[in-house]
Amino acid sequence: MATPHFHWFNPVRRDAAASGGGRSPDIDYRRDVARAAERNGFESILCMVGKDVDDPWIAASSLISATKRVKFIVAVRPGYTHPAVVAHHAASFQNVSNDRLWLNIVTASHEAELRGYGDFLDKASRYERTAEFFEVLKSAWSGQSFSYSGKHYRVENGGLSAPLAVTPKLFIGGSSAEGQRIGAAYADVHLSYGEPPPLLREHVERVRELADKESRTVRFGIRIHVITRPTSEAAWAEADRFLAGLDPLQIERQKKAIEERASVGQARVQSFRGRRDDPDSLKIYPNIWAGTGLVSGGGGSTALVGSYEEVAERIDEYLSIGVEHFIISGRPLLESAYEVGEGVLSLFRDRFVEQASNREVAA
Repeated sequence: MATPHFHWFNPVRRDAAASGGGRSPDIDYRRDVARAAERNGFESILCMVGKDVDDPWIAASSLISATKRVKFIVAVRPGYTHPAVVAHHAASFQNVSNDRLWLNIVTASHEAELRGYGDFLDKASRYERTAEFFEVLKSAWSGQSFSYSGKHYRVENGGLSAPLAVTPKLFIGGSSAEGQRIGAAYADVHLSYGEPPPLLREHVERVRELADKESRTVRFGIRIHVITRPTSEAAWAEADRFLAGLDPLQIERQKKAIEERASVGQARVQSFRGRRDDPDSLKIYPNIWAGTGLVSGGGGSTALVGSYEEVAERIDEYLSIGVEHFIISGRPLLESAYEVGEGVLSLFRDRFVEQASNREVAA
């Protein structure tokens, strides 16, 4: 079975066990969360992009000096910054962070938000631009002078003066046919939301098939929330407390906000949306819960809920269909980094130690 890679999440809004209230995502708290992620074995931290959250480049840069090993997945929207400039940003970040940068290329689906930043392209054109973004970015990183003439970008005698010693890993999400095609052609890791494994399997197989046609190997990942405790009963009690604390007006606002997004992946996970007054309707698969999706979109739409062993079993099921990267969040992020790290990730570390020991005995 493949080796799992676990990633954490940078605080962008007030953080508490229940919805609303909680700690402010100031620099001190973000550094605490980053250190907790590093101590608990998370490989990287996702710094998201969006309206009303801090710029991900600045957010990630502010955490470099507070950490030593953990990497940063900086989210980048192709409509906001020219890829030749992003290539320069990436090279600078690698220099000052000791090569701890990865990138998540976000084509984006919230058209009203995009227009607020001057991006008026339709969905098909945005994906077309994303493909060009990858081509320019990779050419710039090669360390050789290049020129490029596309529909959305032009470069004349561009490129870094030297190739990057360590090229950032490139993530992308996208469940539409266009998103699958571009992920297969350009990305290192193709991301999805936390759908149940049987539903996600078809998507993984399709992207893998497209990548084979490009003679490429693509890895797969999911973005999902986690509620875990020593026992299943305690974990579901925490989920029930979260549900009881939700504001009906907040649920309705989130529903309207999601309906404005032209995203196939978002539509897929929102199809699991149950009702607050019918808790069983939110249990969409063993240990997979849609309750968080009542007030959260994107990667917070579903959650793994259960004991440490149950969550690990579900991760194993994802691994069995080819998902290797798990971008995880929890409430609150600081305490949850320890809960997930000490409770769930430790099970995988123990397994690796046992496997290595068995190999030594066999040798």
